[in-house]
Amino acid sequence: MKPLHIVQGGIDNGDKDFLEKASRKGLDAPIWVVPKSSIPGDDVVIYVTGFGFFATAVLNSSPQPRKDWHNRYGAGLTSISLIEPSISLATIRRKIPGLTWAIYPRSITTPDANIAAKIHQIINQRRKTGLPDLDDKALSESNIDELRKVAVMKSTKTATTKEQKVIYRARSVAIKFYVLTRANGVCEGCKKPAPFLRLDGTPYLEPHHTLKLADDGPDHPKHVIALCPNCHSKAHYAADGEAFNKRLIKTLTQLEAEYSD
Repeated sequence: MKPLHIVQGGIDNGDKDFLEKASRKGLDAPIWVVPKSSIPGDDVVIYVTGFGFFATAVLNSSPQPRKDWHNRYGAGLTSISLIEPSISLATIRRKIPGLTWAIYPRSITTPDANIAAKIHQIINQRRKTGLPDLDDKALSESNIDELRKVAVMKSTKTATTKEQKVIYRARSVAIKFYVLTRANGVCEGCKKPAPFLRLDGTPYLEPHHTLKLADDGPDHPKHVIALCPNCHSKAHYAADGEAFNKRLIKTLTQLEAEYSD
């Protein structure tokens, strides 16, 4: 098996956007920070904070010292391919407990062959199923890409009654966590920070369904918004609650504009 290197990708520096574009258009990355020991042809998995294992690639040049970054080496990447949805850090830790790098994933590393094989395995499995684990614990630790994938999941015509119930519950749980993650601690109604923290340290916001739930299934992310208790009560009980709810629907249209599902 070829060596596998875990490297870093940022968000604010444009790495994430570039990886998405490169995967879509078949572009190469002229330079990326990689281990000094890596060689052309080695496999690479790119980790993006907040998303996890985000993309794979192959080195296509030898590492050279970075003139703009002391003690760092750069090489080109080709065959850039997204992992969809990306594999959250919690999933990495749960599936590969022997990967000590995941305790504090801020560096680049070259795991041993056994760990590398497990990394390949979870990436291949993710690309095959396109889904994370569906239990409540796993969903509570999932990233926003994983949550949305589950939130819009549909039962197949061949699904058993038991499978349909599992999917229904998973979707309902995922939608809740998705809208709270999307809000990132800020009420999507009044745009103010959540009024307090929960016992687990997360911001207290409440999912609000802007449309009545359909009888045949759970809601959809484009219909659910995260609100502070004041805005939530306003939507349900205020004299202008109906008008306020219509404004929330317009807000959701903007929040979910990048998605077509």
